[in-house]
Amino acid sequence: MRVRVEHVLRGIVIAVLAVMLWQSLRDQSGSGGQSVSARGLGALANWSQLAKAPERIHVRLDSVPSPLERAWLGALAGAGSSVTWSGDLPSMMIDAQPIAAPTGGTRVALAAPNGSSVVVSDDVGVIDTVRSLNGGSSLALTSLAERLTARVKGSVASTLPRDSVVLHKVLVIGNAGWESKFVVAVLEEEGWKVDAFIRVAPGVDVMQGSVAVIDTSRYSVVVALDGAASPYANRIIEFARTGGGVVLAPQAASLDAMAPLRAGTIGRPTSEARVIQASGSVSLATLALAPITSLRSDAVPLEKRAGAVAIAARRFGAGRALQLGYEDTWRWRMAGGDGAVRDHRVWWTGLVSRVAYAPRVSGATATTASDEAPMAGLVAAIGPMTQRAATSGLSGTPPDWMIWLFVLLALGLVGEVASRRLRGAS
Repeated sequence: MRVRVEHVLRGIVIAVLAVMLWQSLRDQSGSGGQSVSARGLGALANWSQLAKAPERIHVRLDSVPSPLERAWLGALAGAGSSVTWSGDLPSMMIDAQPIAAPTGGTRVALAAPNGSSVVVSDDVGVIDTVRSLNGGSSLALTSLAERLTARVKGSVASTLPRDSVVLHKVLVIGNAGWESKFVVAVLEEEGWKVDAFIRVAPGVDVMQGSVAVIDTSRYSVVVALDGAASPYANRIIEFARTGGGVVLAPQAASLDAMAPLRAGTIGRPTSEARVIQASGSVSLATLALAPITSLRSDAVPLEKRAGAVAIAARRFGAGRALQLGYEDTWRWRMAGGDGAVRDHRVWWTGLVSRVAYAPRVSGATATTASDEAPMAGLVAAIGPMTQRAATSGLSGTPPDWMIWLFVLLALGLVGEVASRRLRGAS
């Protein structure tokens, strides 16, 4: 009986070896109907050198392929192969746009799986590591060296910032007072050229700079602080419609003439005295707030405080309008703690930069292509992910059935040898 079992095991070993030899010869011949499966893309050159490309190719990926590899896979698909892929790859994107500010800089927008760490770097080295929240993140860079890259789990997206912007003046309209004084001051400190209409008494206006017609050939942004902007409402609305940016403080937004630009209605202001910090200093979090309520359907809340919308923006025609809920922001600069002057300046210039009319100027032509959205490029090249694997392997990781065949071969050999040893046969 033991001898018969040994013969059966030997037969299994010989049969498995015959099947594996046949499969190897079949793969090398490049016969029609061939299917291959591999982990990674190390076999791309082999597949391309076959007398006939495999009919079906399935690759299991650990990271998004490079543009060259995606183009290679697309070429195989164009040659008649059915190319599919699978793998837990991050959907990611990077975009870099010039900041509309006299000091320049680049605003980087990132899209990545929620909670993932994104390593941002340029040609010099790593710039920062940011965590993706709600599917994305952003950061502002004062300078960078050529190509900008973002890495998530081995996948890489890259871009080459090339454009710059042309900026015009900022027009500030308001009553004589601390708010008008300091808004003009912070913008000039940041490098903006500022014209101003300052109302000092009914029918008496003081002009700063060479105030001109309100249009996009002269101004990038109009900042309307209060009721002094009422006589210019129609011109400001037309300015926004043709591409200009408008910032509305609460008192200016409450004007009926400014209704077309509003992102929402103006709520009842909170009392600043109730929210002053224990230290006695004033900050953005303690300023009196007229919350923006009943937002328009096209308005986007940009900042909230205790659940109330503090800043909102919307597109109007070709331009953008930003509505503030914070009142008397000058108190922050005058009565704030250490760094209040800098923080107040950065905050106001950031608001202006968000809506500024800043036509682009194309820079030098890039010598290498960007790859802002590699996952989208992969799907465009060979289609979306599929779990269907090919039924045989040319290189890389073999398919599951081949692994089980090898296990059967090993068990057969071990079983026969063990049986012969136990009965004392050589």
